[in-house]
Amino acid sequence: MGTIKSKHIYKKYLFWILPVCAVLLSAVLLQSLLWRKQTEFREIAPVNGILDITELDLSTEVFNIANCWDFYPEKLYFSEDFKSGNTNKKAETDKSAADVSYGTYRLLIRAKPDQYYTICSFSIDYATRVFANGAEIALFGNPADNAEDSIPKVGYMTLPLFSGEDGEIEIIYQYSNYVHREGGFIQPTYISTPQNMENFKAGNNLVSLSVSGGLLFLMLYFMLSAAVQRKADFLCLALCCLVMALRDQNFYNIHLLSPDFSWYIMYRIFIFVVMLLPASVLFLLKSIYSKATKQWPLYIYLGIVFLSTILIFVLPTKYISLVSAATYYTSIPYLLYLLTGVVLYYYKTHRRLDMSDVLTLLGFFIMLGTLLYEAFLTGRSSEITHYGFAAFGTLGFILLTAIAISLRIQARETALAESHSRGEMLEKINRMNMDFLHKVAHELKTPLTVISGYAQLTGMQLAADNLSSETPENLKTIQQEAQRLADMVTRLMEYSYGRERELTFTRIRVEELLDNVRAIASPMCLKNNNTVITIYHDCPDIHGNFEMLLQVFINLVVNANKHTINGKISIDTSETEDDKYILFKVSDTGSGISAEDIPHIFEQGYSPDGSSGLGLAICREAIEAHGGKIQLEKTGPDGTTFSFTVLQEEGNT
Repeated sequence: MGTIKSKHIYKKYLFWILPVCAVLLSAVLLQSLLWRKQTEFREIAPVNGILDITELDLSTEVFNIANCWDFYPEKLYFSEDFKSGNTNKKAETDKSAADVSYGTYRLLIRAKPDQYYTICSFSIDYATRVFANGAEIALFGNPADNAEDSIPKVGYMTLPLFSGEDGEIEIIYQYSNYVHREGGFIQPTYISTPQNMENFKAGNNLVSLSVSGGLLFLMLYFMLSAAVQRKADFLCLALCCLVMALRDQNFYNIHLLSPDFSWYIMYRIFIFVVMLLPASVLFLLKSIYSKATKQWPLYIYLGIVFLSTILIFVLPTKYISLVSAATYYTSIPYLLYLLTGVVLYYYKTHRRLDMSDVLTLLGFFIMLGTLLYEAFLTGRSSEITHYGFAAFGTLGFILLTAIAISLRIQARETALAESHSRGEMLEKINRMNMDFLHKVAHELKTPLTVISGYAQLTGMQLAADNLSSETPENLKTIQQEAQRLADMVTRLMEYSYGRERELTFTRIRVEELLDNVRAIASPMCLKNNNTVITIYHDCPDIHGNFEMLLQVFINLVVNANKHTINGKISIDTSETEDDKYILFKVSDTGSGISAEDIPHIFEQGYSPDGSSGLGLAICREAIEAHGGKIQLEKTGPDGTTFSFTVLQEEGNT
């Protein structure tokens, strides 16, 4: 028996493992193709500021120009300055552009004559002017030798070049940086023919738009899931998708923002996004395993993130990258605390990791690994700085999490199938939903009917200019029923959001209850010319829920009014023999209930006249909730009487 069961389990897991492996393999292959298309280039290095490409076949390849251009710190030179020799000596190779606020880069390219080329690169941080053979071909912001005139801006450059008759191309970059502690470095620069460069840009755009655009789409999906299901897990997933999508500067700067967008706002938002990278992952881990750790460390970490956010949008831009880095470091202790809490939680509860847990944790560690890898290479690799790497890990995490969710759903379906067939369960759920909707419609209809009746009565009085002392009472009743309708809607909303509201039982004066019944029911009965009479002597107080009992009386009166014309509907009270209950009777002088309908009148959904069939079912549930009983006392051509009991309030004298 055990062998047969083991084989069954093996086949079951094999059934979903093979498709999952196929999907994962396809995703890995697609990612590798995109990444290779984006990053696999041959590097060529200038020698003494001169790049010789005469022997290279640029028609088939894209080359990466090594960033060893001639550098002239704290000078903004033009082509005429180099031709006239009116320049200082170029800086030594150990001179860092981060040590100065502005400067000039120069590269002389020797190529075949009369050839067209294109170079692509990000502009130098944070203001760049580009010249080719003396002509200005690109401007980002305004480079200047002082902070007042310098205007920061970054962007992606696609620069056309023509070698001319002599085959020489002079490229000059002027830059200035007064807004960041580090910067002024030549970014990775690629050169090839215009056609190859268009293909190269298309590859970059394909990666940025597919990955970041897909993450934004997933963000909207998870936000919708969070709004519908009201779960923090989906909200944290949405935050992860957002920050990972905006992490790609190529997508953020070029495809998302307009060219005239303020650099100061753009830069602060980007640093804020980078700061949120570890925070979003930690929030997600905390929400998935909320019971594994205490709440107060989360509040401390939230306080740190909140303070860092304020500093990022308040401090000068030179220092906000330090704030982001500090937040990264403060995330490490909280990460270790969360991981320790998860391990101890499983150890103390003796809970075994199932496949869904393994996939969730595997996806988490993949995403965490890409985050750490990116953090390690930030500042060392311009590719990582501009494009990021964690987005791919996030996509892997989302894929594995989706598989884990599918496994959990499959496990739940298997458990349901063991007790009931799937068709019976779906039918039951559908019937429960329909019953709930019928009950809601029935309960909401009553106060609306009362409001409509009194509004029509008051309208007729106004039209006839025949206002009486009853008019203010009519308006008061309309106001009370509107409030009762609002309370019903509030309870319905609380139910739909999964919140339970405690049913409260208090002391109720019978006289007050029946006065409300008469005030509400009388206008409804005018249509059939029926009179509502309430009889209460010195009846003791009862113990119950005022609104629920009010609904019982109204349901009974509404039913009586349907089958009574030009008659009388009376409500009578009396004490029972054991002095424990109060007996209520609702009688009418109508046509009565047929003999074949009597056994079914309290059944939910049964109605001989085509109504919802919920009124008496609701009455029975309400009276039983009060510890009493409701019954059909008599019926016939002379009328019908329903009676029910409600507990007296303890301590009545």
